[in-house]
Formats: sequence, C-alpha cells, structure tokens
Amino acid sequence: MGAARVAAAPEAVVRLRLWIAFAALGVAWGTTWIASDTLAESVPPLGGAAARFLLSALLCIPVIRWKRLKLPWGRALGVVLLLSLTMIALPTVLLLWAEPRLSSATVTVLFAAMPLLLAVLDPKVVPRSALQACIVALGAMALVVNANFSMAQAGGAAVALLAVISIAVSVLFARRELSGVHPVVVTAWLLGAAALLLALAAIVLERGQPVQWSRSAIGSVLFLAGVGGAPAYAAYFWLLQRLQPYQVATLQWVEPLVAIGESAFSLRIGLSFPMVAGSLITLLCLLLVMRTRVEDDNPVSLWANS
Repeated sequence: MGAARVAAAPEAVVRLRLWIAFAALGVAWGTTWIASDTLAESVPPLGGAAARFLLSALLCIPVIRWKRLKLPWGRALGVVLLLSLTMIALPTVLLLWAEPRLSSATVTVLFAAMPLLLAVLDPKVVPRSALQACIVALGAMALVVNANFSMAQAGGAAVALLAVISIAVSVLFARRELSGVHPVVVTAWLLGAAALLLALAAIVLERGQPVQWSRSAIGSVLFLAGVGGAPAYAAYFWLLQRLQPYQVATLQWVEPLVAIGESAFSLRIGLSFPMVAGSLITLLCLLLVMRTRVEDDNPVSLWANS
C-alpha cells in the first residue's frame, strides 16, 4: 500500500502541474480580448499583432540565455519557421478577412470544432468517450454563444474554417516534430518569425492606415506580450509535449467561457439559462476529454467505427 502511494505521487504531481498550466493558459488567453480591442482602436490589427509577437519573442531571450537552452538547427528550425506561417501569420490574415463577414458567435463555434477536427486529422485513434465529448461540447458551445448561421456568412465561414484547419494541421506537425525542443525556444523563434511575416503583411495590406501609439495601445501590447504572448505560448508548447493534440485544443472551449464570464462580471450582465447550461455541459465534456485514455475503452476513429 505504501509503495503504491509513493509510486502514484509523482504521477499525481505531474497531473496537477498539467491542470494548473492548462487553467492558467485558458485564463490568460481568455482575458486578452479587452487588450486586443483596445490595441485595435489605435493600431491596425496586423501591425499590432506584429508588435506584440516581436516583443513576446524578445522576452524569451533572457530565459534562453539564463538557462543556456539549445537553439534549433536544421530540420527543427525549418519546422518552426514553417509553423510561424501556418500556425500564426496565415490564420491571422485569413481571420482578418473573414471576421467582418461573420458573427463572433460563428467564429467561436468554428474554433470550438478544433478538438473534433484534430480527432479526424490525427492518424491515431481517439477514445470513444472523448470523441463523443467533443461532439457534445461543440453543440454546447453553439448554445452558449447562441450561434445562428446563414448563407450570407458562407464565404466568411469557409475562410475562417481554412484558418482553423491550418492551425490544427500545424498543431499535429508541431507535436510530431518539436517534441525535443524546449518550449521557450520554440516560442521565441515562432513568434519572432511570425512578427516579421505579419509586419510584411501590414506593409502591403495596411498601408496608409493611421497608427497612434497611445499609452493605452502601448499598455495593451505589453499586456498581450507579457501575459498572452511569451509565457502563454511557452505553456502551450509545454502542454503539447505532454498531452494529446485534441486535448490541448480544448482550450478553444475554455477561452470563450472565460471571456464571457469576464465580460458578464465587468459589465454586470446576467447570463441566460442556455448560456449557463451550455457552459456547464462544456466543462463536463472538458473534464471527460482530459481524463480519458485510449486504453480506457475500445478506441475508434471517425473513419472506422466498427
């Protein structure tokens, strides 16, 4: 009995660390909407994104030097640079075009589909209970945000879905290729390269638009880089090295719930019954997805459920 407890203790500690990192990341990314909106009032979105990603990359340098972390070379470096395009720069540009043509609820639901999409894209099988939870959570998120789709949104939805697919494929690629690279190093190179790409895109697509680096804009960049940038992306890649991609992608359920809760609290707006019920269902699905393992039941995939 005593030996069993000793053996189980390290695993319990690891699980606790995973949950803490996951919760902290969900809160960090879920609370960035205010700073993002504030920044967009003074700085065009691509230029603002380039600034905060560049600052995020610079914040990683002291950590890399202090810990003397090994920098990626060869294939690993190429993978990181490619991901800066497919995981950040390209989806940012696609969403910038799509969002004016979509409701925010539709964008939220499309991103909430990422865990289910990863279950389809990942060649590994997914536990039946986790697969079912992903489907139920997608419906629950649609209930939370009161999503209504119309044909007028079809074009924007298709482009936004392309952005979601690009991120999902990138997540799988990062999980497979960067498991041996320190998360802080991945973050520095990824965000630094993405900042360069977004700056180039801003020069082309945002030429002539007014830019005003006010105190609020600078404060927003500092917050986005210091909270939602360097530490958040490092935590994300740390989780990706320890959890399955579809599990990490459930952050797409947490972030809207945090944002809704924060806006309801700050604006003192009551939540409707569908929003509360959908949120509770989503959280239950999240717990189920995070706790399930392939060996818990007969694994299935969406392509072969027999």
